[in-house]
Amino acid sequence: MKKISSLLLVGALLGAGFFAAGQAVGGQQSDPTAASAWKAGNEDGGGNFLSYCMPCHGDTGKGDGMLSEDLDVKPRNLSSPKFLSSKSDKYLFKVIKDGGASVGLTENMTPFAEQLSDKEIRNIIAYLRKEICKCEFKED
Repeated sequence: MKKISSLLLVGALLGAGFFAAGQAVGGQQSDPTAASAWKAGNEDGGGNFLSYCMPCHGDTGKGDGMLSEDLDVKPRNLSSPKFLSSKSDKYLFKVIKDGGASVGLTENMTPFAEQLSDKEIRNIIAYLRKEICKCEFKED
């Protein structure tokens, strides 16, 4: 219980330290996971990865971050092309935005909907693909 409390505290402190860009105001929102939304590069996807993902996943995405020792379920190795190339961008978007429990994974992967805008989440995914695993999604 102490481990979970300290993990939540660190997560809250990280979230409080950064201000997420707001969503567009007015008009209907389009699907944030639609292909047209992915046109941007990974501008500051790396910075947000280091801020929000590194504590658990480590700076190279191997799942060896400083908080990983205290977790009952270890973070995924995001540097594994075998793993990450089997996951669509829509799936990764949902996991980051809504948390692991939203797709049947552990609750240790907390949702970042309050801390990150849709664009910032897409940029993190672009950074993961380009710099961490150096892979693309491959449909079966």
